[in-house]
Order: sequence, then C-alpha cells, then structure tokens
Amino acid sequence: WKTDVVSLLGASFQPVEKDGLKSLGINGGLQIVDIEKGKLLNAGVRKGFIITFVNGQSVQKMEDLTEALKKNSNGGVYIEGVYPNGMRAYYAFGL
Repeated sequence: WKTDVVSLLGASFQPVEKDGLKSLGINGGLQIVDIEKGKLLNAGVRKGFIITFVNGQSVQKMEDLTEALKKNSNGGVYIEGVYPNGMRAYYAFGL
C-alpha cells in the first residue's frame, strides 16, 4: 500500500526534523521532498509542504498517512499543513 500511496499522490515524503518542528510551531508532520504528476500536484501542493493532518488525523510518519487514506470511505481527502516559510495551507481532492 505504501508505494500505491506514493504513486497515487505523486510525491515522496520524509518526517520533519525536530528543530524544524519548533520553528513552525507544529508537533510533527511529513514533508514533501519530491513531487510529480499526481493528486497533490493537481491540487496545487508544492514541494516542501509539510502535511500535519489528513482528514483530521495527525500525520507524523508514512504509516499515519497510509492509515488516514485507507480509512477514507467517501473518497474525499482534506489535507492540512504548513510550508517551511510558515504559511499554513489546506488542500482537498478526491481519490
């Protein structure tokens, strides 16, 4: 499922470094390190974006992301997060 998520979303992720968390005022998240064709790019998400919540569920690691997407019964995805410059952003798309 993990590779399906990466190919579906069109991005690869890494957990955010601890020092980065403090400066952004977040507890954790997955940062987009690479983005190509896929759901995220189509929704307007840019490289560097840090996903903090998916459908209201906290995302700290890859397993959290796949779990949140698996639980998604209605096909809609709502992503909350922040860019490294501190700008908060919200994206929604269908799976």
